[in-house]
Amino acid sequence: MDLITGIVFGEDYYGDEVNELAVASFNYVKQDIADVKKRYMSLGFHLHEMEMCRYHEELGYDNFYECIEKNFHMDKSAVSRVIAVWKEFCSKDDSNSGKMWIDDRYEKYSYSQLVEMLPLKEKERFKVNADMTVSQIRSYKRSLKEKAKDQKGLTDALNTLDTLVQTSKKKKSVATSQSVPEKKVLPYERGCITGKSPSGTCVCCGCGETVECCADCEIDCNGRCGWIEDKEPVITQPELPVMKNMTQREDFINSYKSWNIWCRNECTEETFYRYDLPDGYAIVVKNYPYYIEWTKEESETEEYYLLDSGYRHFADCKTNMTVLKEHLKNMNKK
Repeated sequence: MDLITGIVFGEDYYGDEVNELAVASFNYVKQDIADVKKRYMSLGFHLHEMEMCRYHEELGYDNFYECIEKNFHMDKSAVSRVIAVWKEFCSKDDSNSGKMWIDDRYEKYSYSQLVEMLPLKEKERFKVNADMTVSQIRSYKRSLKEKAKDQKGLTDALNTLDTLVQTSKKKKSVATSQSVPEKKVLPYERGCITGKSPSGTCVCCGCGETVECCADCEIDCNGRCGWIEDKEPVITQPELPVMKNMTQREDFINSYKSWNIWCRNECTEETFYRYDLPDGYAIVVKNYPYYIEWTKEESETEEYYLLDSGYRHFADCKTNMTVLKEHLKNMNKK
């Protein structure tokens, strides 16, 4: 029997032999989904395993969630919920490693109930029993939010009162104390470019005059404090490392936050990092945050682009990790 029958491969798959472990992981997920009402815990375990071991790359996908959606029609939020339920409510051993089955304490709860209980703290979950409906659990969570809101209002009021008291004490202390003469800060201490040393030599024209600030130089050299900051900054980038294998090339791309920031889009919270390659191409990584609803956590993701010297539209340069690694490999050969 052909074990890869039924797999929808990604665009990065070129008909190569597939890792047996990746195929086995895929088939475990397939079996769990076929009986998901009973096997949602093992589904969360196998999805997490597949993502951590990066088996989706063996199937031609750079993105794990795209692999699952193409093959099993589960969107990213559904996958995140199943994995989150497994992480929170599975049985754990002494080393805190998660097992494939549910913890005894939660075995009477349904999947829908466990999803609603995800945002709750451990002590709050003790007040949720298996007889409660999903609607009742939601009402309980709303009551907790109202209680937290009231508590925050009381805390803010107390902090405001404390600030007023402390401010009043400081005013009384200043009124009764003797005034202290303000210490004069020398130009080189406050960052004046003339005073890079205590000698105070005018550096904007090199005239050799000893002045307290470059703006005081008697020669008309257009000297003024901070003039260096008006010059165009010299943009440098990290040195291109020697990369001998695909792992090192992927590590280099994943270190994109050490590259220069090309531009930012404040409205969409997107940051573009760029590295100019010696062959005239440039790698651009777009980073942006997103919110995982059921785990209540902030995360971030990336998109990859490969720009040549004559590109017309940025969107046409979108690519994936595999193509970037191949480009670095071929560039090294040349």
